[in-house]
Amino acid sequence: MATQSKHTKRTLSGTDLRGMIDAGKDSLEANVDLVNSINVFPVPDGDTGTNMFLTIKSAITDLENTSGADQFSKALAKGTLMGARGNSGVILSQYFKGWADSLEGRSTLDASQIAMSLVYASHEAYKAVSEPKEGTILTVMKAAADGAEHAIKANKNEPEDVWGEACDFARIALEATPDLLPILKEAGVVDSGGLGFLAIIEGALAYLKGESVKPLEVKTGQLTLGTGYLTSTEEGVYGYCTQFLIHGAGLNLDSIREKLNTIADSVVVVGDDSTLKLHVHTYDPGGILTYGVSLGTLAEIKVDNMDQQHQDFIGLNRQPDAKVDVGVVAVVSGAGLQRLFRNLGCIALVHGGQTMNPSAQELMESVSSSSAASVIVLPNNSNIVNTALQAEELSDKDLHVVQSRTVPEGIAALLAFNPELDLENNLTLMEDAMTDVRSAEITTAIRSTSINGISVTQGQHVAVLEGKIVSVADTIAEVVRDLFTYLVPTSGSLVTLYWGGDVIEENAIETSDWIKVNFPEVEVEVAYGGQPLYHYLVSLE
Repeated sequence: MATQSKHTKRTLSGTDLRGMIDAGKDSLEANVDLVNSINVFPVPDGDTGTNMFLTIKSAITDLENTSGADQFSKALAKGTLMGARGNSGVILSQYFKGWADSLEGRSTLDASQIAMSLVYASHEAYKAVSEPKEGTILTVMKAAADGAEHAIKANKNEPEDVWGEACDFARIALEATPDLLPILKEAGVVDSGGLGFLAIIEGALAYLKGESVKPLEVKTGQLTLGTGYLTSTEEGVYGYCTQFLIHGAGLNLDSIREKLNTIADSVVVVGDDSTLKLHVHTYDPGGILTYGVSLGTLAEIKVDNMDQQHQDFIGLNRQPDAKVDVGVVAVVSGAGLQRLFRNLGCIALVHGGQTMNPSAQELMESVSSSSAASVIVLPNNSNIVNTALQAEELSDKDLHVVQSRTVPEGIAALLAFNPELDLENNLTLMEDAMTDVRSAEITTAIRSTSINGISVTQGQHVAVLEGKIVSVADTIAEVVRDLFTYLVPTSGSLVTLYWGGDVIEENAIETSDWIKVNFPEVEVEVAYGGQPLYHYLVSLE
């Protein structure tokens, strides 16, 4: 991180900006599920956080180290343009373009330049949207710029002070978004894109302060969407989210945007006269693609059925219509794991996990709004158990905690749950089921340390078995193999790999194949978890 002498203002280099964006990515990843869970504008679905995260991740993965602030910003803008996903991702790419334009020819930037860059970035983001609306990510971006300018006028001249005020203004603006956009007020939530943007800049602030990324502390509204909102949107028809790159010559952004506004909704067009990123919502993606072909060569074509996405979103958020005697509420993160816990019978989910522990109040609110007379809570994380027990003590509702300390334990407990049985029998069955499961996690060390005589270097991959580090290696594949060599699963055992973090499905299948070859008498299953921070959650039973 850039340094300063006693009498010199601190400046930031391209390396600092890379550190800020990396931390912003990590912060967004830790909050992806929360962002997804409250996405109701412009279409009620659950992909805003994922789209923003993948947009940044795809951009910085391919970036070479650049020492100059202008070089890094230009590369980031190009990377996010090429990898932008969804409405929010395309707006984010245009935001970074404004950032890059303001830093042209500057290898470093100071506090005043930060403020100017945030203003430029906000202006460019607004220009990307054909019909900008307040109460969205745009409002939060503008508030961040206003906060930075306010700091400069107050004679604050350190980057972290200016950036901190930008975060403060953005947080206040985010919490006010329901007052600006009626659909947010009806759903009882803040804007999801604005929340994702706040996660990014809060992560960047943590880097500037030399701190670890923390869970967001912001009033997001309800953790579950209002039933009235869900009912009113259930029969909605939304069409297809269609986006692609156009490579051509003499492309005119304004005329293309104007044309698209006559045949599609949620139009966002960004880029330059040779490369455009186009995003629309339409009932006829074929017509949009035909128009795109008339302009140039198409690439990165992506068409998503928003009606199906919306039904999935409704399924994840809806409470059972009928009252039940006993229900289960689980703390879980990761799109795949959330879907699994819902399919296994959870009546509600609380977003949380490692580094993002919900409060007792959040747990009690979820339990109170549930349809069950008695509620069993699965914390699914050792750091959340005590909070859940506190909620059990304070709750006015009949709340009981089954002390699952890992996700695999929570899944085992939920598989044992029987809604036809009474509370006491279910508690016994669920607690007994957890004793048959061994749990492990594969993650990446965020700092160098030594634990129980094992040295770990920041960036190395670590296998943790039931709270104990059993392997450290430079690659995920190595540490997985070490873990199973340590475990020595017995004949007839069932191993389940829930993949997430930086793992892709191809990696997970390769890992599964290795286990099958080396432990042929073991049954292996692979499932998408989508959990942040952990590359694999491993269940052995």
